[in-house]
Amino acid sequence: MKIKIQQPLAYSEIGGKPNQEDSIFPLLGEATKETRVFIVCDGMGGHEKGEVASDCVAKTIGGIMEGKPLCDTAEMKITFQNALKQAYENLDKLDNSQSQRKMGTTLTFMALCSDGIFVAHIGDSRVYQFRKGEGVVFQTRDHSLVNELIAAGELSEEDARTFPQRNVIMRAIQPHQDYPCKATYNIIKDVRKGDVFMLCCDGVIEQLENNDLSEILLEDCSLNNRLLNLKNECLKRNTRDNNTAYIIEVEDVEGLEKPSAMVMLDEKETKDEVRTFVVENQKKNKNLIWIVLSVIVIIVTFVCIFFLFAPSSDNPVLKKDNTQGTIKPRNK
Repeated sequence: MKIKIQQPLAYSEIGGKPNQEDSIFPLLGEATKETRVFIVCDGMGGHEKGEVASDCVAKTIGGIMEGKPLCDTAEMKITFQNALKQAYENLDKLDNSQSQRKMGTTLTFMALCSDGIFVAHIGDSRVYQFRKGEGVVFQTRDHSLVNELIAAGELSEEDARTFPQRNVIMRAIQPHQDYPCKATYNIIKDVRKGDVFMLCCDGVIEQLENNDLSEILLEDCSLNNRLLNLKNECLKRNTRDNNTAYIIEVEDVEGLEKPSAMVMLDEKETKDEVRTFVVENQKKNKNLIWIVLSVIVIIVTFVCIFFLFAPSSDNPVLKKDNTQGTIKPRNK
């Protein structure tokens, strides 16, 4: 599979914040139709030097990936993991603060590979895939408190929009972590001509729903006009946060395989989910066996008692139809 793209475009606005804490790779104006790696990082608001963290991570990972030959998604995953490890080490060297509120950043990463598109993310910045006639066909799942509560059934999608702690994230890239946060990985193999990919920080989606994004990014106009419309819509709706996005449109796909999409979670999540699935099914199977055995024992006992204490059939009274003595199955 060979994925050709149009000229990638990006924008970065300060929004209602006093300073810009977002960082991207490649820098504004440096991406070309040959670029295969894109990064958007959002420095953690309210923490020291969020802009330093986002800049460090974007430059470290982007620098390692720059000039790397075309490879498949399996090899890209290994290269990305090594680059992420280096980013953590570089952050450790930069951090000399004694504050408990360590600098940190989110990360979205997308790479065009020989067998599909490799996506990795940490935090609540997102990667989207839009398609004409379908809207959003893929988006990353935020590592956020809101999503954890929704998954646990403790918060509805509707209530999540106004939840006071909706900006709290569960993962971020920070220095001196005893257990550095891992990324969640996705491999997208269903890539078609005309698909639009967007990497963005949460500021872009602060006031915009998926339907709004689809309408803007799939509009029948140039990619540059769509980017301007996205930027202006965030401005018009008084977005308070920094808002930054990279948009990439697929020009053509050569050697397209049968459309399919595969999602890969990080190793820890996968093992935990598999373990939970197995344990839950084992419990269900054991419960089912005990229920079946209990029903069998009850039926056998009832039949034995019935025949043991039933009067003789020679009794003339019982020669009539006795519906009260008929055992009927329960309605299911």
